[in-house]
Amino acid sequence: MTKINGVDTKVIENIVENYKKNPEEGIVGWSSSVKWKGGFYAEAQVGDHKPVLIDEPDWFSGSNKGPNPGELLLSALGGCLSISFIATASLMGIKVTSLEVNASGQLDLNVLLGLKEGNPGFNEVDVQFTVDSDADDKQLEELVSKALEISPVKNSLQRNVQVNSTFKRNK
Repeated sequence: MTKINGVDTKVIENIVENYKKNPEEGIVGWSSSVKWKGGFYAEAQVGDHKPVLIDEPDWFSGSNKGPNPGELLLSALGGCLSISFIATASLMGIKVTSLEVNASGQLDLNVLLGLKEGNPGFNEVDVQFTVDSDADDKQLEELVSKALEISPVKNSLQRNVQVNSTFKRNK
């Protein structure tokens, strides 16, 4: 077993070799089911993990039982970028002692509340990588660039992703 940064690089290398031969196996699906529990509180069920609590802060009539959806989106971005960074560093043999990815952005609640026209979502998100590593600055800049390039969440946010919806009545 070849482990660096807690990642078994042999597993990743084997996956890469398999997908080179069988690219269709590299198409994977993910899903989440969110159930409303009352007020602005809901719980997301993802796989067999503990439910992810979703709420709004008290000042927005929530009960503050969990992060709000915007905070979860920023967390998903930071999490995906950290995984992309660590995967790339590990495959390059670069040891990382610590990594923190901070993602932040602003929403205009005036738009959400129908008080003005505009984008109710983030217009931009700022990301800061704080790294302790044996790599030099040039390598770290390359790792950040590669993490941004390959991150599925970052790429989903930057592109026009088609969102399809249906509804069914619960009887």
